Amino acid sequence: IHCPASDSFWTVMSMIKIWYPMYAVIAALLIWRLGWKKGLLAILFVALAIFFSERLNNLIKYMVETVRPCNDEGRIAAGIHILENGGGWSFPSGHSNNCFTFALSTILCFRAEILGIGKPQTGHSLRKRRISRGVKAWYAVYAVFITLWASLVAISRIMVARHFLLDIIAGSIIGIALGLLTGKLFLLCCSKF
Repeated sequence: IHCPASDSFWTVMSMIKIWYPMYAVIAALLIWRLGWKKGLLAILFVALAIFFSERLNNLIKYMVETVRPCNDEGRIAAGIHILENGGGWSFPSGHSNNCFTFALSTILCFRAEILGIGKPQTGHSLRKRRISRGVKAWYAVYAVFITLWASLVAISRIMVARHFLLDIIAGSIIGIALGLLTGKLFLLCCSKF
């Protein structure tokens, strides 16, 4: 499974700062697709979701205190392939938690456009409100892309020896739940205004 090319790929997928430009593009897309007010509101909801995701993740880590694979003496002695060293606790995976929180909350925020609660209707769009196939296709492509991205980041945490499988499963489940909650709250908030 390990070779220089795959090791480099998994290491890059695990880096947090490399994804900042993607976050900025998605923030700009939220504003563009939903209008500036609802776009900024969506960004606020997503940022709050990530904030609470981090807090919950750290709370669980310090309650459970599972040693990371890269710090497990037995695994090191057995020859585990380590790409990243580091301290802290393993369970649950913060990367998985945050990525799935981001993915699901942004998917549902973009869904506001399909539900007709995006940009205010003006001009030619006042006719009959029908969502074009292009918008639905764009939404589907985004949903697949961002879910695949979150999944690859989660898998990368195992491949760099920072987490066990159970860590990323738990982190992903927590992230999905928080993302769904955030997205649903955003849609509810948007439908009221």
